[in-house]
Amino acid sequence: METFEIAIEQTGTHTVALEKAVHTDTLNDRKGYDPAFLGTALSLPKLKAGEENDLPVLTSGIGPNGDRILDYTHFSIAFNTAKKMPYYTAVNIYGKTNMLGMVHEERDSDSWYQDERISSRRGTVQYGNKDYKGSGFAKGHLVRYYDPAWGSAEVSKIAIGDTFHYTNACPQIPYFNGVVWNYLEDYCIARSIFQDNKITLFAGPIFNKARQINGLLAPMNFWKILVYEKEGQLRALGFLMSQEPYLSKLKPKPSALEKVLKQVQPTLTRADIERLFKKQELFTARIKIALIEEKTGLSFGLNAADEYRDKGQYEGEPINQPGGGMEKSLAPQMSPAQLSEFLKAL
Repeated sequence: METFEIAIEQTGTHTVALEKAVHTDTLNDRKGYDPAFLGTALSLPKLKAGEENDLPVLTSGIGPNGDRILDYTHFSIAFNTAKKMPYYTAVNIYGKTNMLGMVHEERDSDSWYQDERISSRRGTVQYGNKDYKGSGFAKGHLVRYYDPAWGSAEVSKIAIGDTFHYTNACPQIPYFNGVVWNYLEDYCIARSIFQDNKITLFAGPIFNKARQINGLLAPMNFWKILVYEKEGQLRALGFLMSQEPYLSKLKPKPSALEKVLKQVQPTLTRADIERLFKKQELFTARIKIALIEEKTGLSFGLNAADEYRDKGQYEGEPINQPGGGMEKSLAPQMSPAQLSEFLKAL
């Protein structure tokens, strides 16, 4: 068993958390996603008919969510063995005990592992380091590495290590991963820490427009659903982010992710949290959960809880372009009409 190291340091005007993710054990006794976490039952999403055939069949490390779902610490994954990526991920986040989420963080070296619970007669059904090396793509976390890092210090360490499995990754352009996707991740953890306390996040790719690039199947579009409870009722928000506008930034250099991360300052100071809550600065598309269901074939059972439910199926809040720093090179703002056509074509 390898160890997990984490340290909190004060550098200048802000606190930095330095962490190194490592493999911790053989993934036994993982409890995974908890449907009762929010206080109101919320089951895992349902796949459309026939897609369950591409889920793995586990013979070891089987958790509470059954032998077709990969359970980890505070999160679970429905893994598509044909695409070598998740159908979806589901994570419970408890903001008040998530110490890493409350401070700035810097990533140390990334150690990724294949999930040894998955085997197949068809050969490997997971990407690995040799697939990503030299491709130009980052290993994009769908469950961010510190989202499940709550509870005791020991449990938090195991949870972070669990996120560094290839079953939790999708090929993402480094700029998209380190800046654009990261911005939405910051918004979600901010909601948990400063507003909603407990939240559940579902996330995944849309495979419809995925491209084979440099040996990897790369989805062009990704979605997230944030769910919280208020006054005994579930409420939900759906988001879409596209990496298609950033294809020109794809450069096949193994160190591309590290270079991006060194330039990006995380946005989790209290002053920045206020900025994150200004919806006009959240550079993503806010969309209906019913549209995510249409484009993925998944069923969430959240349409009545969707805060965007009264909008049209192809209506969304336009992608915005904040100013300053690296954000200047983001794709120009879409008009509502352009966004509608974009959403129809997903």
